[in-house]
Amino acid sequence: MKFLRIKKISMALAVILGSGVMGEAWADSTTSANSNVDKQVELLSQQTAALQQQLQQLQKQIAELKSEKAVTPTATPVAATVNTTTPAAASPSSTSAKTTVNSNPEKAAAPGMTPTKTSTQPANATAIPYGGRGDLANIGGTAVITAPFIHSSRQFSGSDLIVNYSTIKKNVAILQQNKNFVDEMESMGLALPNFPLLELSGNVEALGQNINGFNNNNHSDLNLSNAELDMQARISTWVTGFMSFVYSSGSSGGGRRVDNSNVYLDNGFITIGNFDKSHFYGTVGQLYVPFGSFSTNDISNPFNKSLFRTKGRPIVLGYNSAASTGLDASIYGYRGDARTGSDQMPSNVNDQTSVLNQYGADVVYHFLLGGANIGFGASVINNVSDAGGMQYTGGNGGNVNQDYFSGFGEDSETEVLKHGVPGVDFRMDLSYDPIVLLAEYTTATQDFNQVDLSYNGHGAKPSAGHYEADYKFNIFSRPSTFALSFDQSKEALALNAPARGYTAAVSTSIFKNTLLTFEVHHYINYSSGDTASGNNGVVFTPEGDSSNGILAQLDAYF
Repeated sequence: MKFLRIKKISMALAVILGSGVMGEAWADSTTSANSNVDKQVELLSQQTAALQQQLQQLQKQIAELKSEKAVTPTATPVAATVNTTTPAAASPSSTSAKTTVNSNPEKAAAPGMTPTKTSTQPANATAIPYGGRGDLANIGGTAVITAPFIHSSRQFSGSDLIVNYSTIKKNVAILQQNKNFVDEMESMGLALPNFPLLELSGNVEALGQNINGFNNNNHSDLNLSNAELDMQARISTWVTGFMSFVYSSGSSGGGRRVDNSNVYLDNGFITIGNFDKSHFYGTVGQLYVPFGSFSTNDISNPFNKSLFRTKGRPIVLGYNSAASTGLDASIYGYRGDARTGSDQMPSNVNDQTSVLNQYGADVVYHFLLGGANIGFGASVINNVSDAGGMQYTGGNGGNVNQDYFSGFGEDSETEVLKHGVPGVDFRMDLSYDPIVLLAEYTTATQDFNQVDLSYNGHGAKPSAGHYEADYKFNIFSRPSTFALSFDQSKEALALNAPARGYTAAVSTSIFKNTLLTFEVHHYINYSSGDTASGNNGVVFTPEGDSSNGILAQLDAYF
């Protein structure tokens, strides 16, 4: 029995030990299998990484081939130029930004105003937005940039910036800049994004002056004379929006001027046009109507600009050759504040102002002759009474007491005139480097009714001319301009304009996108025997014989 029990125990131990040995063998085999699987997974991972690297290289090669196709192999992209002249003052035109700049929006525009594109490479349909980063064109939203420089080298004076568009025909300058921007990108094999593009530009201007006025009162001042922010939105290939907000250095409501200065909308309009597709365009909104040009390199405004420049909310239709030579023509209409009526306020005043009662047209033609760019222009308007210098006479030179006649815009009654007074403008500019000649004459074509505006006992027929010669040169390699000008007005005593003016100015760009200008002027008043009145008010005579001024102005642009 004991032997049987021992045998059973021995058999049990053998079974247990055998099971252990078999378990260890199975475990060993399992570990070996797992190791083989791990090695195979690692090998597959390495092969996958190698394939991914090859795929990336292949995608890069495809992108490079597309980029090579987007650019013509035989053409070297050359940046378009905004102007064929040097950065110093060039001759103006109604369709371009000025070449030397200061507080006057029309300072020294280049003739023809149309930049000459130096690259003739055609647009390429396979152009890649943002130089191959096509994903940036699909992120949505609006890209915001500062005003682009549309040429290979920036103008030192900042004359190529949006803020320095001429105030007259600013809409045409925008369309030309749009064309230059697109052409320049296409020449480099690039394309604009498919969402709106917002461009920002602006300036800050400081002015120091010492004026000995007509009434022998000296006036010295150091002031922030201007600050402006311009916003140009490329909404689509055909639609552009523009707004400019300007700071007024004067006081509003009395008190300290630093507490009472204000910001207002100077321009705001929509333009439909594309000079790459069509020479025709249309604009609607608030802007200066295309009447005159009023270009200068002086700090002070030309007499005809102070009297006749007109802002409204018109619809403008035009044609532009989109070249430095050729035709530029436009017509416009808007509802003006000045209107005709009887001695008393008519009962239908609101009806009279509910129509487009003001209208006009402008035409300019530029051509080349013996190396000179010459332009002739003419404008007409059916009523000059809406001009800024006739609505408010305070900024026209200061030769009389403003209490006598402050302008037709004083109230709703003074806006009602006996009859409308048409006006015309004739101008010429000639640019033959380094000389620029400007001449512009603006006048009413008939007398005002004596009740509305008088001069020496009869209805006034105001007129003004500006004549200027500019010379471009360098001061320590900085582009500079010297200007001499003569201004004259006639029968504009009631509008607070001097009779004659002589001005000398020199300007230079001490740093990039800056302009420092010095000016001296001598104004001569109307004769002490002359008389004038406005709105059937007090008849008055000039105050003082002459006025002298010394001015210094520093502009910074972005």
